[in-house]
Amino acid sequence: MAKKKNEHPDQIDLTTFEWISVGPRDPQGMNLPTCGSCHPGGGGLEFDRDGRRYDTRLKAEPQLAQTLDGDYYQSQWDKTGVVEADCLLCHLPGYNFNERTRQLKMLNYKWAGTAASGIGQVSGFVREGQQPKVTYNRRLFNDDGKIVLDLSYPPPAENCVFCHGISDVKKRGFSWNDRVNHDVHNAQGMNCAHCHPAIEDPARKITKLQHQFAKGDENVSTVRDDLDHVGFRNCQACHEQGYMGAPRPQHLSIRPNHLEKLACEVCHIPAVHRAGFEGFDVTTGAMVNYPTMVPPPGAKKIGEEFTWRPSYQRDEKGKLWPVNRFKSVFFTNQDKDGINYPLFARELKKGYDKAKERLQPKNPQKPELHTPEQIRIALLAFQETLQGNKRFQQVKPFFHKGGMMYYLDDKGELVSGPDTTWAGHSEGFNINHNVAPASLALGARGCGDCHSTEAHMFKGQIVTDMFGPDGKPVTISSGRLFGCQPWVFYVNQFHQTYLTPYVSILLLLLVFGLTLHYTGQGPKGADFTYEPATIERFNLTERWTHLIRMLSFLVLAFTGYIFFFNNVTMLRMFFSSPAVAVVVHWVAGLIFVAAGIVAVALWAKDARFAPYDREWLAKRGGYLGGKEVEVPAGRLNAGQKIFLWFTAILTLIMGLTGILLIFKTSLPLSLSCLLSTIHGFFAVVFVAAVIAHAYLGTIANPGTWRALVDGKVSRSWARKHHSEWYKEIVAREEQEKGAAPPEEKA
Repeated sequence: MAKKKNEHPDQIDLTTFEWISVGPRDPQGMNLPTCGSCHPGGGGLEFDRDGRRYDTRLKAEPQLAQTLDGDYYQSQWDKTGVVEADCLLCHLPGYNFNERTRQLKMLNYKWAGTAASGIGQVSGFVREGQQPKVTYNRRLFNDDGKIVLDLSYPPPAENCVFCHGISDVKKRGFSWNDRVNHDVHNAQGMNCAHCHPAIEDPARKITKLQHQFAKGDENVSTVRDDLDHVGFRNCQACHEQGYMGAPRPQHLSIRPNHLEKLACEVCHIPAVHRAGFEGFDVTTGAMVNYPTMVPPPGAKKIGEEFTWRPSYQRDEKGKLWPVNRFKSVFFTNQDKDGINYPLFARELKKGYDKAKERLQPKNPQKPELHTPEQIRIALLAFQETLQGNKRFQQVKPFFHKGGMMYYLDDKGELVSGPDTTWAGHSEGFNINHNVAPASLALGARGCGDCHSTEAHMFKGQIVTDMFGPDGKPVTISSGRLFGCQPWVFYVNQFHQTYLTPYVSILLLLLVFGLTLHYTGQGPKGADFTYEPATIERFNLTERWTHLIRMLSFLVLAFTGYIFFFNNVTMLRMFFSSPAVAVVVHWVAGLIFVAAGIVAVALWAKDARFAPYDREWLAKRGGYLGGKEVEVPAGRLNAGQKIFLWFTAILTLIMGLTGILLIFKTSLPLSLSCLLSTIHGFFAVVFVAAVIAHAYLGTIANPGTWRALVDGKVSRSWARKHHSEWYKEIVAREEQEKGAAPPEEKA
């Protein structure tokens, strides 16, 4: 937009006067609105930057049209009138938006609302040098001259779509009341004003009469950011409170951290079914919009029936949102102040017309510069046509495309690299509408909706450059755009494709193998359960430590099973919410780690390996060589020593990964996925080890479990299972007897 004060015509692009009517100028070409069509009038369409009406001021000061005043330069406000605020644009059902567009294109600013509302028929166009005339529709007026119109409050959705349907189908594939691109809210009879009511906020001194509408937070624009989410009914506001009968989903099948890291729209708008625009190219001086390009071969035109899936982008809090990440292809000039200024449409056209002779494009309206030589030719042309341009103190054209910038060095050679200017900043238009039914939401069919081999969430292809070196779109995996590194894909696939589906089978095979072992080998040695227990095997501290480890492990295994397999039924049976189950898992984990540290401290001395352990290992503890195989063992046999150190290592791994995962929402996605996979894998190993340990410590070795209850074992049991430890006990007893007084010996 033109500045208010300018020193040369080269500095002026669109004035407000031109901006209102810019667009196709064919009186019958109503398919595209002008810029002013979607603005209801008033404000900058009625008053200049000094606060005075354009038409009355220009009539009083006609010389302003010959000045470099950005509000009046080459304007005809005195003939066109101004665009006053048109309440009927929103509040009149049946408003003729196409007629409004036609009137504005033909510079009938003053008469646009009258014609579009049907109050009167307008003949004559200012653009054609005519004086418009109005023939009023008398049936709408009472005898006293007052008009009677059937207004709607709040505005009908059809009127909102006049503007938002046209612009938003480009930006995000949005359509309303569309059998192809349905929306569950639309299906329930809701309209735009249910979520976007007029704001009434005393704290900000805003009343409904001021017509401030509740708005969300658009990534791309910065219009009234102070009103972001003020008075706006978002998903949580309706569905947590049951507003208008909205269902209150519990999301028990969804992991709590997913709800924290993913916006509702990520899952509930898995796809859009109208082609949006992939981006635009203004190389020729005219904006050329390109329709959605993936999946190949892409859409033929914007708005056609075409299914595509969003890209994803993080907000400042790290939450993921679905977006249509648009690409722009344009030229700037870097002035002496180091700032890259976009070239005006007329400057672009002049440079492209100069380059066109050498480029010889197949389609002059869509040049699609993509090879280094083509880009160099265009930059040379712009370098020549910008000479003498009064709005620049330095001529240094840049070409911006696909996150890259291109310019010519002092020798005229092409230089390229990542775009470090403001032009290299990429945003995506939010996708918030066309909400799918719950049965089609991501996750409705399980974790595979996002985590399977070909799921769009991580593996879907997103365009990063509309025209690569070969003229074809350049794409990358969707996950790369929100920070998921390629190696994480494969880690995640291991977790989802192999680990989770086959864990149950592997554990069942382990139990089956232990059953076969018991059937073939039977219990090891004789059962000395009924012999008096006189030897203390474990003291109270050791027994309590083992008990705490066992109980906390059972809680961990139970809650871990729920998380590992996303077992919603068990979650609902035992916990009020997923968050409660997570806290229980955390607490049990911390207790288990603490008990594990105590266990190592208590048994580290007994768990040191001795030479006789080699024989135990060579004979495999006697578990595979018959019941009567004698193997030496200390207080802990070689198998128990291995188990202690093995579980100590597992406890360390599980503890470290588990504690980090408590704070997973603050971790990079790649690290979080890696930790989750490590935690899950070693949890399976841990469970398998404990199952084998429990078997060997109970039915495979009768009498072992009793020692963990009362702490004592019989002498026969100790001699049979832990011969070296028993020898130490006998030696200690003999030593104590030898040290006793003579009378006690007697």
